[in-house]
Amino acid sequence: MAKHDFPTIDLGALDAVTGGRITRGPEQIDPALIQGIGELAKAVASVGQNLAAAKSQSDGQMMQMIQQMMQARMGR
Repeated sequence: MAKHDFPTIDLGALDAVTGGRITRGPEQIDPALIQGIGELAKAVASVGQNLAAAKSQSDGQMMQMIQQMMQARMGR
């Protein structure tokens, strides 16, 4: 097996690391990131509302078609 030489990491770079995870986050979250998350949340909510409206309309059309079929059969 060949020996691998790995560079040494400065201990100062590891002062916020515990168990492989960074324990200290950024001092301040970028406002553009917060705004982007808010816009994404609005888009997701809008898609959900549109899907619900489309399903409701589709369900209504299906019920109307079933009622028409039942009326046609009873009319025979």
